[in-house]
Amino acid sequence: MSNVKCQICNKGLTLVEVLVAMGIVTVTGVLLVAVIVNSTGVFSKQSSKIQTGVSINDSLMQIRGAIKQASGIAETLTQGSATYTTGSDQLILKVISIDSSNNIIEETFDYFVIFQDQNILRFKIFPDAQSSRSSADKILSVSLDGILFQYFNSGIPPSEVTPAEATKIRVSLKLKQKAGSSFEINTATSEANLRNNL
Repeated sequence: MSNVKCQICNKGLTLVEVLVAMGIVTVTGVLLVAVIVNSTGVFSKQSSKIQTGVSINDSLMQIRGAIKQASGIAETLTQGSATYTTGSDQLILKVISIDSSNNIIEETFDYFVIFQDQNILRFKIFPDAQSSRSSADKILSVSLDGILFQYFNSGIPPSEVTPAEATKIRVSLKLKQKAGSSFEINTATSEANLRNNL
């Protein structure tokens, strides 16, 4: 009879053993969740940095392309009720108009305007009535923190000049991007010569 009683006692776990096992599982689970949450935050932050890098490079590439097409810089441009003025935060480019066969229309210009509109980087195209270019209002970035245009001559080394005297333009962009729980500002700079001033 004592043998049977002993076998019944050894078949299960005691309450203390169950509580210890539950405590170990709980601590392990909490540590595992903490590791997963941290790695997700790091992944999100790195993805954000990559996206900002792609966005800033794409924006600079489009601006450089427009500058290289331009034959000059316009000081001001009025379109409807809006007036744009070339300066440190706005750029108006004069681009030779083309017809439907991509032939140059002499003494006729389309205008490209690049500027900051709150946190949006805008690129507007205002074609001449004879031009085959379409008007456009492109958004190059929605996370713009700042833009700076600087104007240089063709001297060696180049000197900063007024926009009317410029042969080269330097563009600096600052993009603000959410990285995890905070914001990061990334800056990139590029230069390009105007088309007729290679």
